[in-house]
Amino acid sequence: MARTEAQRAAVAILAAALALGVGGCLGSNSDKAGGAQHQTPVVLTMANGNSLPSELEPFQTAVARLSNNSVRIQFKNDWRKGSPSYETGVIGDVRAGKADLGWAGSRAFDSVGVASFDALHAPLLIDSYALEQRVLQSRLVGNMLGGLKPLHLVGLGVLPGPMRKPLGVSPLVRPADYRGKTIAISRSRVAAETLQALGASAKEIPASGGIEAFDGVEQQVGAIDGNEYDKLAKNLTANVNLWPRPLVLFINEEAFAALSDTQRDALRAAARSALPATMAILRNGEKQSAGILCRRNLTFLKASDADLAGLRRAVKPVYDRLEQDTVTKSAIEQIQTMRSAAHTRPETPTCSGAGSRASGAGKASPIDGVYRVHTTPKDLRAIGTPEGDIFPENYGDFQMVLNRGHFTQNQPHGDTAAGTYKVRGDTLTLNFEEATGGKGKNKPGEQFTFRWSLYRDQITFTAVPGKVSPEPFRAKPWRRIGDAP
Repeated sequence: MARTEAQRAAVAILAAALALGVGGCLGSNSDKAGGAQHQTPVVLTMANGNSLPSELEPFQTAVARLSNNSVRIQFKNDWRKGSPSYETGVIGDVRAGKADLGWAGSRAFDSVGVASFDALHAPLLIDSYALEQRVLQSRLVGNMLGGLKPLHLVGLGVLPGPMRKPLGVSPLVRPADYRGKTIAISRSRVAAETLQALGASAKEIPASGGIEAFDGVEQQVGAIDGNEYDKLAKNLTANVNLWPRPLVLFINEEAFAALSDTQRDALRAAARSALPATMAILRNGEKQSAGILCRRNLTFLKASDADLAGLRRAVKPVYDRLEQDTVTKSAIEQIQTMRSAAHTRPETPTCSGAGSRASGAGKASPIDGVYRVHTTPKDLRAIGTPEGDIFPENYGDFQMVLNRGHFTQNQPHGDTAAGTYKVRGDTLTLNFEEATGGKGKNKPGEQFTFRWSLYRDQITFTAVPGKVSPEPFRAKPWRRIGDAP
């Protein structure tokens, strides 16, 4: 069955919490004078450079709730797919009215003449999620968003983004390891300058771009997993957080002006309201992707305190340039003060609790057999599947064969998956080893766990707390059609 992102394990609960109070008749709204009226909800299109909108779904839910369903966000995914400059493209497209809203990493704005966000991705400064959340909940963000005014964009807020780490063909632990290397980056002046200060060169790639020609990449753990970069680069320096990738949310100035006061307030408040849920998705996603990468035998390296100090000394020229801007210098100093007060340590994913490869190979189980199920988008919605996971790979006709510790799946569009499984009591654990498919295909190392119950010719799967138990498997009972071959 097509892959549900690791982050999804937290989305359903978090989105439901945000959605409390959402309901009633669509289109309840307040006009600018404060009077009540009923009208069709305003649908705002949001340009999303990623293939799935998981990080943005808490914001979408909060907008609907806080606007009393008078504003809806509709995602346009894969915006400018394949372009290394997709983020600056999104900024220009929203400015031109080709989309109502958009997001871009803070790193992208120095390419369009906006320096106000530079402190958010200064090298090795914000190196933990706790510090990132503290910074984004501070007054600094309001001042930064003001820098969008010359672009005729209205800043709505900044959501937390994942920590970006160095992944190398060979280890990238200390400054000397970078010398002469070529490292793939997302477009960012700060990233290019940082690598230059370390003796490396930087090469821009698009979202999910290939790294075959490079010595490494700066990337978040979830994307290393999802893009299978670990096939080429096997060394992750887990406690070196080069910078986070915060999501700056913005809207076209004219589109914003066309909204009522209540709707405008709802958009701004939604970014603040969605921040904790977005952070929880990031943390949970990183933990689960780290487990997948552990099962794929990625090497998790750890820089020593001396290594970290050496990296900080090496990137001082980047700070010298950034701090020529007095506003950026002040923001960096405030973040450094927050960092010292919080006593945080760099965020470091590990293999602990990752789980071993589930294999009962060669052993018959009480549920061996051939099973089929047919599901629809309505079935997925009924069980609480996030809208971002309701795409053709996740519904339709499926067949699964469980046979003495090995499983295979035939999926819609001719896609397949295979791996091993283990049954312990009423718990089934599937460990994926190979798959074909599109944007949501399963990846080697993914592990799904379910409770099972078999009654006559039907098997029903339910979620296991604390494990990954994707909704599409659980939407309907699977019918047993025969013995395993």
